[in-house]
Amino acid sequence: MLGLLYFGRLEQEKWFDAIIDMIEMFEKKWEKLPFELFVFGSGRREQKIQELAYTHKNIHFFGRKSLETIKRYVENCQYSLMPSECLESFGLSALTAIKRWLAPIGYARWGLKNFIDPKLDLTHQHWNTTGEKLYNLIKWKLQASSFELWALSLNEYSKETRLLKFYALAGKNVKKVLIVSDFINKIWGIETYINDVKELLELHGYEVQLCGWILPSGPIGKLAKYLGIITGLGNFYEAIKLKLKIKKMKPDLIRYNSVMRYLGRAPLWISKHSSAKKWMMFHDLGYFYPFPSQLTSEHHIKTPLTLKHFIASYQTKNPFKKLAIIGKYLSLYLIKQQIKKRMDTLVVPSDFMQDIVHKSYRIENRDIVTFPHFIQE
Repeated sequence: MLGLLYFGRLEQEKWFDAIIDMIEMFEKKWEKLPFELFVFGSGRREQKIQELAYTHKNIHFFGRKSLETIKRYVENCQYSLMPSECLESFGLSALTAIKRWLAPIGYARWGLKNFIDPKLDLTHQHWNTTGEKLYNLIKWKLQASSFELWALSLNEYSKETRLLKFYALAGKNVKKVLIVSDFINKIWGIETYINDVKELLELHGYEVQLCGWILPSGPIGKLAKYLGIITGLGNFYEAIKLKLKIKKMKPDLIRYNSVMRYLGRAPLWISKHSSAKKWMMFHDLGYFYPFPSQLTSEHHIKTPLTLKHFIASYQTKNPFKKLAIIGKYLSLYLIKQQIKKRMDTLVVPSDFMQDIVHKSYRIENRDIVTFPHFIQE
């Protein structure tokens, strides 16, 4: 029987509703589901997938689990579902799936362009909705006699390659690295990733420390995410904390992973007192667009980053959303000014983002470097 895996947030921004729609289409036309689906994650659609798992013995819902736990079920699957229509800056989840011989099914564009087999590209499915596209592609796969994984060289995304690129970019004199990020605990995606980066560099002789906030779980954490942009307008507490850490550690490299959702401009500004090299990573597309979870094309990003363009990039008549957009722009404007003054190198995970950074922030292309993520074990 065909085995399907989904791991990630159970939210509309990841288009998880398309998987629910696909299941309901099979319910209407098949006596029982002709596949097994293993779902790992948490979010607002938990109750719905729990109901479906109760109804169908072929649907297995586990909630949010570690990658180590998910790996136990991989041998039961051939495909990983990644139906998001939103613009992805990099296919980290797809890369993780391919490493485990799971072929990703999704849209082969932007950050996912290199990780989706053309035969599994939802872009080529001529149906109206993503749910319909999933249904027809999976139905076709059920009739296939064999399952083949698209040949993709993973060497470019290995830890060894990542270390060589880091050494080439950082230089031989960099021994102490300070990674600065809004949140530094393993909550999801990029936050888990920077902890993996820390471990990798430490294994190879670097001294690495993290600086940021340990995001609380539950309602407090959710509220903090929404209010983070406001606190980022003047987060001098975190700036002072960073200043003290810089003074004590004396890093050779300060790498800013994310500052938009909580830290803001002040921790960037405080780096003027350090002679360390300074990198800024653009992983979050919220640096260019008001609501990145609703961004479905890079053409919606208006450049350069001005208030007029930022408001025009998201069409809404809702006065509260307009107020939120203006507030976010103010925070981004302050961040942009500090980036232009303080940063030596801007890092993006995918090539297509270089042009976006160049046009949005009016920064020379020579200062923007593509630095792909590595495979998480």
